Amino acid sequence: MSYTFSRRAFLKYSAATAVAVVGAGLLNGCEYQDPKNPVCKTLPGAITSELPVRAGLRSMKIEGGTCTLMVDIESARQNPIPLDPYRFSVAVKDVEGKQVYFSDTYGGVRILDAENSLIYKKKPITIHLAADHFPALDEGQTVVFKYIPIRENSEYSMNWEITKEVYDAFNESSSGSGSSGASEPDASTTA
Repeated sequence: MSYTFSRRAFLKYSAATAVAVVGAGLLNGCEYQDPKNPVCKTLPGAITSELPVRAGLRSMKIEGGTCTLMVDIESARQNPIPLDPYRFSVAVKDVEGKQVYFSDTYGGVRILDAENSLIYKKKPITIHLAADHFPALDEGQTVVFKYIPIRENSEYSMNWEITKEVYDAFNESSSGSGSSGASEPDASTTA
């Protein structure tokens, strides 16, 4: 067995190594996103999951110790998706990423209104959710809203990470324009 490299093989492996090193340098600063758990950081913002389900966080309001959320959901699945409160959660993280609030500690997320307890294929719904005992947001905090459409596939989730700055900007623009913050989601993250 020979361990000698030809000049051609040496150049080929050298070029491959150089490309790998340059490619690794380009990845600095990139945020990896798990396709099973897409994250949207805009308000309003929509996510399309591999399941296939699309959900949009249309608005969020924190007032009087309650966080209310307006969410649009549409399914492309043959089987209907049950609409249960335990499929939703809301948390607050501080600037260091430590959790300072979790909705399940205070009775979970409540569904305030829903026309049906099932989400049928190509029949979009809009629901209002509420989480109680919600803290006022401090600088650097982030609200994390999570939706798990199929409990049997709990490794798939849809996540919104809304910073205090994004939340404040959304509520200033919706109150300044005289709307209720119920505009169509305009940002989309696809996984």
